[in-house]
Amino acid sequence: MGFGGWKILHYSIKTDYNFMKKPKFFNDSDPWMLAEDIPDIDFQFSQIWLSAFANDLVKTVKREYKRILCVYRGYNLKFYYGERESDDFAKHILKMIVANPDFGEKINQNIRKHSDVLKKFSEQINPDFLKNLSNSQLSDFYEKLDKIHTELYTWGWLPNAIDMFHGNFTNYIKSILRLELDEDEVNSALVVLSTHPEKSIIQQEHESFLNLVVLFQKKNPKFSEALNKHLEKYFYLKHLWIGKHGVYNEKYYINEIKKFISSGENAAVLLGKENRIFRQTLKKQKQLYKKLHLARKQIRIVNIYAEFAVTKLYRRDAQLFWAYKMDFIFAELAKRLKISFMESRFMFPREVKLGLRDGKITPGLRKELKQRTKYFIYYAEKDLDMVFYGKKAATFENKIVKNSDHNVSELNGQTACVGKVQGRVKIVNSIRDMKKMKQGDILVSIATNPDVVPAMKKAGAIVTEQGGITSHAAIVSREMGTPCVIGTKIATKVFKDGDMVEVDAYKGIVRKL
Repeated sequence: MGFGGWKILHYSIKTDYNFMKKPKFFNDSDPWMLAEDIPDIDFQFSQIWLSAFANDLVKTVKREYKRILCVYRGYNLKFYYGERESDDFAKHILKMIVANPDFGEKINQNIRKHSDVLKKFSEQINPDFLKNLSNSQLSDFYEKLDKIHTELYTWGWLPNAIDMFHGNFTNYIKSILRLELDEDEVNSALVVLSTHPEKSIIQQEHESFLNLVVLFQKKNPKFSEALNKHLEKYFYLKHLWIGKHGVYNEKYYINEIKKFISSGENAAVLLGKENRIFRQTLKKQKQLYKKLHLARKQIRIVNIYAEFAVTKLYRRDAQLFWAYKMDFIFAELAKRLKISFMESRFMFPREVKLGLRDGKITPGLRKELKQRTKYFIYYAEKDLDMVFYGKKAATFENKIVKNSDHNVSELNGQTACVGKVQGRVKIVNSIRDMKKMKQGDILVSIATNPDVVPAMKKAGAIVTEQGGITSHAAIVSREMGTPCVIGTKIATKVFKDGDMVEVDAYKGIVRKL
C-alpha cells in the first residue's frame, strides 16, 4: 500500500502488520550511525541479513536490533544502526560469552555447520536443474534457500556485531592484557594471541597459488592437474558479490604466476618464510600465555576471539559460492517474470513467490523495481519492512546523514597488525583501483575484500575505515605481517591518492605528513 512515496511491505508469516504501529525512524537519544558502505552488492542478498537483524537474532542472543535503515544507489549500499543500540547489542553478546565461554564456542561451531549447509544446498543449482522446476517448485526452492541463509546469519553475524563497530571484544581482550603488560606491549600481544592455528581460506588459497608457481617454474608435469584442482576449489572467490568481475579462470592464474615470477621473488622461499613466521607466532603465543598466567576461562575467551577471524572467512567462502550460484537463479527469474537481470536482484522473497505463483508481476511492482535499481531507502523493524522512493527517500536520507569534519590530519583506529611505516596513499576499493598500487604504497580502503588481495600484497601498510578482528583487512594483514590500522571511520574521506602518511600500527594512529 503506497503512502506518498513510501510503501509498507510486511511479509511476516507469523503476524499481520498493525497499521497503527508507529515506526521508530528517528530517535534523538540514539542517532543513526553509518555501519557499512558496501559497493557492488544487491538488495536480494542484503535483505537476508537486514531482515534477520530485526527479526531472527533473538533465536540465538535473545534480542534483535530495534531498527535498521539502508540507502541503495544502484548496487551501492549504505546501512545504518542506532549508534547507541549497536554498542549495547555488542555489549550484550560480549556479556553472554564472558559469562559462558561455551556460548562463544557454540557460535563458531554453528557458523561452520550452517555455512556447510548453505554451500551443500547451493551445489545443485545450475541452469538445467532450474529449467526443469515448475514455478511452484522454483518458488519453494527459493524460499528454502532464503531460510537456510537466514539461519546462518543468526550465528554468522555475531562475530561482526560484537567487534566491528565499537571494538567491544577487542577492548575487552586488551583490558585483560593490561593487567600484566605495559601499554606499548598490548597491541603486539593482541596480534600474537589473535593468531589461530587453523589457517583461513585466504591463506590456504595463497599457499596453493605459491605451490602452483613452484610447479610452473620447474615445468613439473603435475602443474596442469594442480591448477585444475586449485580452480575447482577457489574459482568463485572473485565473485564478490554481484559477479561484476566474473570468476577466476586458467588464464587469470597463468598471468598471475608470470607476474609473480617477473617480480623476482622465489615462491618456494616465500612459502617457507611465511610458514616459518606462522610457526614462530604460534610459539610466541604459547610463551605469552605462560607469561600472562591467564585463567583457563580467560584463555578460552581469547581463543574464541581468535577463531572468530577464521569462521568469518569460513562463512564468507560459503556465501561467495552461494552468490556465484545465485546468478543462475536470477537469470531464470528474469526470464520467467519478464524483468531485467538486475531487477530480479531487487525483489523481496514474498514478491518472488507471488510472481512465480501468478506467472507474472504486477504493473505496480514492475514500476517499483525500476525505481529500486536506481535509488531507494529500505527500513526494517520487527515484523515491518518499509520502502521509500523519490523525494520522500531524499528527504529521509538528508535527515539521516551526519556532517563530519574531514579537515583533520590524524586518525585513530584499532591495530590489526603492528609496525610503523611511511608511504604514499592509494585509495583502493575495487579491482579497477589496483593498478594504482606500487610496492610500498599505503593502501587505504573503506573495507578490503578478496578481489584486492594482489594490491594488499604490495602495500607497505593497510588502513581501513571499517574493521574489527573479523574483518578481511585484519585477517590478511596478520597473515602477511603487514602493518594495519582498521576502523578509522573516515580514512578515504581524509586522505587522497598521493598523500604522504605515517602509519603507526603500534599505537593505531595514521598521520598525514
